Amino acid sequence: MNRNKFNRLLIRFFIVFSFQLIIKAFDYSFSRLFEITYRGTVFSVFFISVWILGWYFAEFVNKKIERRLQWVKIIYNVFIGYIIGLISVVGYRFGDVYLFDNSDLWVDIPLYNPEFTVSFLLIYMMIYGFNEFFNANMKAKEERINIERLQKENTLAQYMALKAQIEPHFLFNSLSVLNSIVHKDVNLASEFIIKLSRTLRYIIEKNDFTLVFLKEDIFIAEDYYFLIKTRFEDCIEYKNNISQNLIETTCIPPVTIQILIENAIKHNKQSAEKPLKIILESTEEYIVVKNSLNLRNEISNSTGKGLKNIAKRYELISGKSIVVSVDEEYFYVKLPILKKCDYEHFDN
Repeated sequence: MNRNKFNRLLIRFFIVFSFQLIIKAFDYSFSRLFEITYRGTVFSVFFISVWILGWYFAEFVNKKIERRLQWVKIIYNVFIGYIIGLISVVGYRFGDVYLFDNSDLWVDIPLYNPEFTVSFLLIYMMIYGFNEFFNANMKAKEERINIERLQKENTLAQYMALKAQIEPHFLFNSLSVLNSIVHKDVNLASEFIIKLSRTLRYIIEKNDFTLVFLKEDIFIAEDYYFLIKTRFEDCIEYKNNISQNLIETTCIPPVTIQILIENAIKHNKQSAEKPLKIILESTEEYIVVKNSLNLRNEISNSTGKGLKNIAKRYELISGKSIVVSVDEEYFYVKLPILKKCDYEHFDN
C-alpha cells in the first residue's frame, strides 16, 4: 500500500470512527460514549469494518458510473447508502440478539429500523455530496492547469512553425523561387503568394486553439506542401489516403501535419531519382503520417522540439501518447484519433 492510499485509509477510519461514536451517543443501550466493554468493542469493530468496506464499494461503483448523468449517480448512491445502512442495522440487531441476548431491546423496533437507516442514508449522502464537490473542484483545478500548460505548448508550436516560415533561410528560398517564376508563370507566382500568406495567417489565427478539425490542418499543410513542391519539384511527393469522413470528424492540435512534413524534409535528402515520399494514412485508433527514409548525414538546424511538442500536447489534451516507429523504408508518427465532442471544453 503506497503512502497516499494509507493516508486515505486513515482519514476514512477517522471519519467512520467518529460516526460510530455519534450512533452510540443516540443509543441508550450504551451507557457511555467511549464504553470500553466487550459489547461496545465488538460493535465498534463491526460498524467501522462495514462502513469502510462500504465506502470502498461505493467508490468502485462511482468510478464505473462516472460518465452517467448526475441524477442517475444520485439514485445509485441513495441505493448504496440505504443498503449499507440496512446491513449495519441488521448486523447490529442479530449480534445483539444472538451474541449478547438483548432481544428485549429490539421488541418494538422493525427489522429495517427506519430511524437508523434513514439517518445513515442522510449522513452518507452528505459525505457523498461533499466528496462530489471536492472532486469537481480538484478536477476543475487540474483542467485549468492543463489548459495553461496547453496554451504554452500551443504557443511554442505556433512559434516554431512561424519561425520556420519567416527565418531568413526559408524566406530567401521562397523569394528565390518566387523570383524565378514571376516572369515565367504569373498565375503560379500569384498562387504561391496566396498560399504563403494563407499559411502564415493560419498559424497566427489558430494560436489560441487547442484543437482544430483535421480537414483544416491538412488543408493548410497542403498549402505548405505546395510551397515546398514549387521549390523541389519532382524531388518530393505527397499523398493523402485518409477517408473524407475521418477528415471531417477528427480533431488535431493545430499545425501538427505541417510540423511533421517540415521534419521529414529537414531530416531527409531529396532527389528526382529518389524523391521524398510523405503519406497520410489512418488505422482504427491513429492518424498515421509517414515519410520515406533517406537520412541526411548532418542536420545542423534540428532541435528535436517538434515531435516532443506534439507528444506533449496530445498527452495534456487526452492522456494519450503518440507512437513513433521506423522500419527499413519509412519513418512513422501515429497520432491518436481525437473527437471534438470529447474535448470541447478546452477551447471554451
